[in-house]
Amino acid sequence: MKKFFLILSFVFFSDTPLAFDEITPHKFTDPDSGLPVYDIPASSRFTAHRLEPGAPDLVYYFSRPKDAVFPISIVCGGSSSEETIVSCIHFHRYFLQEFLDLGMAVLTVEQRGVDGKNVDRKEFIEHYTRSARLQDLRGVISHLKSNTPTGWNGKFVFLGVSEGGPLVTSLTTEYADKALATMNWSGASGWTWREELWVFLQKLWMENPECLGKNWATRGGYDAHMDYILQRPGVEKFLNMTHRYWADALTYPRPEYQKIRTPFLVVTGGLDSLLPSSDAFVENAQKAGASVTYLRVADMDHFVRHRPDIIQQSFDWLCAALARGG
Repeated sequence: MKKFFLILSFVFFSDTPLAFDEITPHKFTDPDSGLPVYDIPASSRFTAHRLEPGAPDLVYYFSRPKDAVFPISIVCGGSSSEETIVSCIHFHRYFLQEFLDLGMAVLTVEQRGVDGKNVDRKEFIEHYTRSARLQDLRGVISHLKSNTPTGWNGKFVFLGVSEGGPLVTSLTTEYADKALATMNWSGASGWTWREELWVFLQKLWMENPECLGKNWATRGGYDAHMDYILQRPGVEKFLNMTHRYWADALTYPRPEYQKIRTPFLVVTGGLDSLLPSSDAFVENAQKAGASVTYLRVADMDHFVRHRPDIIQQSFDWLCAALARGG
């Protein structure tokens, strides 16, 4: 009877989940079978309050390593639309084993309106901006400081993909005293978003002129529409996103390169329209004295997930950076 009580005490009062309660990894080397249905263990799901009155709680997922003391890797995925929004649990699982093998915990934050299999598309699209995502990440970090996970050493590693790239760049500079290293995949922006979007739309217009119209053939027509969006940052849509989203992206703060004080990996494909912006980011960061490593992959497009060799190189870089002391 005493032994049974001790087991129950461990189950209900320990902050270390049992093995069958842990989020299971889905390695990036596994065959890509789309987004499988996944039951999220209750012991790995956490919430934090948003400061906005009446707003739903933040939902985030946390996986801890076997190590007694560990940093937390905050992992940020790319952009979503009203039609494509799903739980970040699939992204959480994709690189989970690699981080665990390096002795790190993994933390991902759901976007507003999403809680596992429950997706409120209206709640999501009406509040979705880069700045809102950044504020949610800040909220979870603040929550961690007040509710410190047992074993956390107070340090962070950041991984951002595509739109997650500018987010982890912001986190790297805001929490410079707590950052150990950052990996920015296909999201290092040295240009303004107005310039990046112009280049992207020009490529899209050349390939599919019927989907955008003649206005996008001229810089004047493009700039006029961007100005229109900035004047009306509401729920009206452009390319499946609200004007609020685009206006926020157009005014998102530029990188503070001088505040990047820890190893920073930039990965960009030579076939990505982002390439010149990424080149500018690296040049600006190096001029500011940042320790930036540039993995410029000639035969890769925007999607790093299609290149397991590049993902492995990135984690090899991270392992070496941590071995040097972060």
